[in-house]
Amino acid sequence: MPHIAVGNSPPAVSSVFAIDPDKDESTSNSDAHIMTSMPKMSLWQRMLYWHRNIWPGTKIPATVAIILLGLILWWLVPPGLSSTAWHIFVIFLCTIVGAILEPLPLSGVSLVSIAVAALTGALSERQILLGFADSAVWLVIFAFFISSAFLATGLGRRICFIVFKYLGSSTIGLAYGICLCSVILGLGIPSATAKSVGILLPIIEPLLKEAFQSDPAMRTEKRIGVYVVMVQNASGSITGVSWLTAGAWNALMVQFMSDVGVDLTWLGWAYSITPIIIVAVAIMPLFIFVLCRPEIVRTPEAPVVASDKLRQLGRMSLSEKALLVVFILVILLWILSSSLNNIFPFTTTEVAMFGVATLLILGVIDVKRDIITDKSAFDLLLWFSILIMYADQLKEAGFWKWLSQRIDLHSLSPYPCLVIICLLFTLSQYACASITARVAALFPACLQISSAAGVPVEVAARALAVCTWAGHITPYSCTSNPSYYGLGYVSSKRWWLVGVAVMAVNFILLISVGFGYWWLLGYWR
Repeated sequence: MPHIAVGNSPPAVSSVFAIDPDKDESTSNSDAHIMTSMPKMSLWQRMLYWHRNIWPGTKIPATVAIILLGLILWWLVPPGLSSTAWHIFVIFLCTIVGAILEPLPLSGVSLVSIAVAALTGALSERQILLGFADSAVWLVIFAFFISSAFLATGLGRRICFIVFKYLGSSTIGLAYGICLCSVILGLGIPSATAKSVGILLPIIEPLLKEAFQSDPAMRTEKRIGVYVVMVQNASGSITGVSWLTAGAWNALMVQFMSDVGVDLTWLGWAYSITPIIIVAVAIMPLFIFVLCRPEIVRTPEAPVVASDKLRQLGRMSLSEKALLVVFILVILLWILSSSLNNIFPFTTTEVAMFGVATLLILGVIDVKRDIITDKSAFDLLLWFSILIMYADQLKEAGFWKWLSQRIDLHSLSPYPCLVIICLLFTLSQYACASITARVAALFPACLQISSAAGVPVEVAARALAVCTWAGHITPYSCTSNPSYYGLGYVSSKRWWLVGVAVMAVNFILLISVGFGYWWLLGYWR
């Protein structure tokens, strides 16, 4: 996996006022000038400079805001709910707010929150550590390790170049090629950042600038760049729901579904959710073509570039072949363990363990090179385990049941009720920069409210899962979006407008094709 930074890491210094001996002369002179001008600055300006440039710790304004929120809510225990359940919720809410404001990276916020939970007595040590033993967490972690093999061997890039070679001769074909790459990579890569930024971005950016001369610096972004960036942005989020292993949040949702009696296997996800995603992927490039019509519609350069890159890569290496065989075997075992559990009594996590072990034995991945250095996987292990723990403890404390009883939708029939809940859940993405954080905060509540209102849980669970495909709506609503926004092809205004338009089309697709498909499968009965 690529080492994707999740926050700003301060330099190691012995004091917050220490001078870095490695700074160049110009930087030192600048600092000296600022320090000598300090007497001319107001106290507020000095504090602001100190906080932004010297203080290595948490962002103080965001931290103060979160502390105040927690202190205000701590003693406002609502009637009908135990103080323990409320205190767990307050700490959980502050954690989610921390994920949005980012006084520290999310893993840091999560670690601070469990310290608060332990010191206040809201949770015991045993309860806090339960999340680290959750199978959903380890499914994602092992999937991360498998995905590191795609980057280490170059197989992920090879697959993308093969797709572009055969589909990239037109602008629309190139767009569908990007979507197909996202679907294929989603089979084994649960990180949106790894797929979109680690593999596709290094292919797409030079293709736009060198092959098509579509470059914001040359004011030629409308030739094809705007269209391709918006298609990739939308496809990355939509295909994140295409498979159980396509997004880290999917395993979290499956865990929450099991709490209401919905046991969704890898194969169950594939036949009940994937077809809807395929329909959305088929429509989306054509719809965005209307909204962001490119100046060129034929792209004969793309297959040529892809062919050249494939020639540079040469024949498939032994490691690539081994990875391909192991990966196909893992997928087959996921399918067989879902459909023939008596013959193949393995869980999805156990199959992922087998895949990682086999890749290690064959030398496709290396412990020191690919596993213990995978910062993104271990970062996810910290905050993902903690969010799952909070959701489980809120369930055990009766919070979700209490909340569902306070929101009464019994006056509505199941269909409009679910439409309203799905709409609210989708729109909540505007307030979150992390799909996983949004799922942890709202998915259990929405599922419990739907169930209490009489909506069949089999439908509600799948509908809410599909609603996580809205990560494309803003430049900040998914971890991979800022990298594409930073290319400069798409303005903020255009991103928001195209985002809401695609979201509207997808929502109509969900409540028509999706709901109808689940009626055919018998989930509405």
